[in-house]
Amino acid sequence: MPLHFASRGTLVLSAVLLVAACSSSTQGATASAPAPAAAAKSALPTGVTPQMVALGDSLFKAGSCKRCHGPDGKGTGNGADLTDATWSQISGTFPEIVQIITEGVPKEKVKLSTAQFGMRPRGGSQMTDEQIHHVAAYVYSISHH
Repeated sequence: MPLHFASRGTLVLSAVLLVAACSSSTQGATASAPAPAAAAKSALPTGVTPQMVALGDSLFKAGSCKRCHGPDGKGTGNGADLTDATWSQISGTFPEIVQIITEGVPKEKVKLSTAQFGMRPRGGSQMTDEQIHHVAAYVYSISHH
């Protein structure tokens, strides 16, 4: 009989712990987790912070970026729309955005038919590598919202 009681006690304890674990993980998942598609779309790349995005926003709007891509990145006749999921030069990953800002795009490689000139390296400015990462973080955020 004591063996039967010990087994039943262990079984009851295991069931209580299992219910508690499932209950707390389910509560957390339903209360705060966004839908998988929304989470994937709004997530920032590894190493990119909201502070980088905010600094990049300021640099984008204060620098030469806005002249070709518009103040909100929606594009102009000479610069592509950066707010949609369509990329003309790259596939839109964070490292590619950093690279294209750093290296620029020569006029003969620009795929926007209305563009009158290419994109100069570093946007034609003296941006540091850190500043380029901030602008890239902002561009990533407006194109992957």
